[in-house]
Amino acid sequence: MEVTGPRPERHIDIYRRAVASLEACLPLGWSVTSDRARSPEAPKRILVTAPDGDSVSYAVITSRGVLSGDVARISADLTESDRGFVCAHYLSDPVRRQLDQHGISYADATGNLTLVAARPAIWVRNRGADADPWRGPGRPSGVLTGEPSERVVRALADHVGDISVPELIKLSGASTGATYRVVEVLAERELIRRIPRGPVTSVQWEPMLRGWSADRKPCATRSFAAPDGLDAVRAQLAERVDPGYAVTGVGATDYAATDVLEVYADDPDEFAAALGLRPVDRAADVVVAIPWTPVVFDRMERREGLRFVAPAHVYADLLAGPFRNADAADHLRSRMEADESWWRRPLGRGL
Repeated sequence: MEVTGPRPERHIDIYRRAVASLEACLPLGWSVTSDRARSPEAPKRILVTAPDGDSVSYAVITSRGVLSGDVARISADLTESDRGFVCAHYLSDPVRRQLDQHGISYADATGNLTLVAARPAIWVRNRGADADPWRGPGRPSGVLTGEPSERVVRALADHVGDISVPELIKLSGASTGATYRVVEVLAERELIRRIPRGPVTSVQWEPMLRGWSADRKPCATRSFAAPDGLDAVRAQLAERVDPGYAVTGVGATDYAATDVLEVYADDPDEFAAALGLRPVDRAADVVVAIPWTPVVFDRMERREGLRFVAPAHVYADLLAGPFRNADAADHLRSRMEADESWWRRPLGRGL
């Protein structure tokens, strides 16, 4: 399908292009109607009606950018009996496959389309562009990987308040070009709001952390036994002066007591030797991850003499990777939502 014209940006324009693709592919006698929306927002629902009058309703999810890491969240936001219809300016092949696996219908502005329902029985599919026709050379990939993404995401999650990009560069420690690229990705995925050529005014920290955790590459881990028990390990860690470790995982939350200590350390062998730990293949007392970047040690918390990864990073670790635990992640998210002042710092002017 040849795509012409500018990329649709407003939600209503993205929706109109998607529905136009759908209507062009529906069998004769089928129709699409929707509730009325106030521009520039898109309708909340569409109704697809068969020639005999039987119909099926879909919740409309409109977004400028959807990545594989976003699909699970979209699916979780739908009720068990509801159907979703995702509209975007472009949906990549991996994202389309993820949506198919979750039974979510979709259409993008290039003509990629799938609509499914059991009653009335319908299956409509169309092939559009294989690459984003509006993404020019040098544009960001849309994936939150690498140290700049970690630095920018953590800086935005850990702080609250309007922040300009130059201030964000200083706060995060990422390079100028990389910060602007990450900010563009976050804005395109609607994880932040930014005034054109102005500051970031709003951060959707939970979906941002969820998207980052899904995109980043898991760290390698080493497993160790503690011959003298975890209490002895914790006592030794509390006496350490150097910040060469940070506790994460379930043990960094108040969700439940745990019999495995999960930590980050730059040099697992040196860390283990200092604590008298012994390498094992299974039944570990201590699991040590080698961080990809030093961001894990930014803005650590200290409790009972131990150093803990910042709550935003702990939450991302519980969502995906070697320290994942869905129940603990839900518990921590509830705490973070209930009192953001507990873990998000206000931004001062003298950054």
